Amino acid sequence: MNDEQNIQVAKDFITSFNNSDWESFESILCPEITYLEKPTNTKIEGDESFLELCKGWKSVMSDCSGEVTNSIASADTVVLEITWTGTQSGPMQTPLGEHPSSGKFQKIDGVQIFKIIDGKITELTNYFDLLSMLMQFGAIG
Repeated sequence: MNDEQNIQVAKDFITSFNNSDWESFESILCPEITYLEKPTNTKIEGDESFLELCKGWKSVMSDCSGEVTNSIASADTVVLEITWTGTQSGPMQTPLGEHPSSGKFQKIDGVQIFKIIDGKITELTNYFDLLSMLMQFGAIG
């Protein structure tokens, strides 16, 4: 696949997440995907575990969505800059314990780095501003 096709796979992943289209979402993943979420120091192996983690984010913010603001690709690597928005509609586990649903809206920026082979996401590293999210939800001062 060329760079533009790989970028489209990564963007389709974001669209599937935004729409909670879990069937389409899972079809883009390699069954042995490795996911690293840097702000929370979370490592997930396998598409089923990763799908559950993503559904977990939707349980915290049912309206959570990402807008891709920039993209670049080289060979099998795609980098997306994403603006994430969402309202905290459910409780969220934090390093300080569970933060109850606040009903507060958040907007943060992030970067996701994908490795895509034969149209499937095999690795994904996610960077986002967790501190700003927690502040906007009122979880920390």
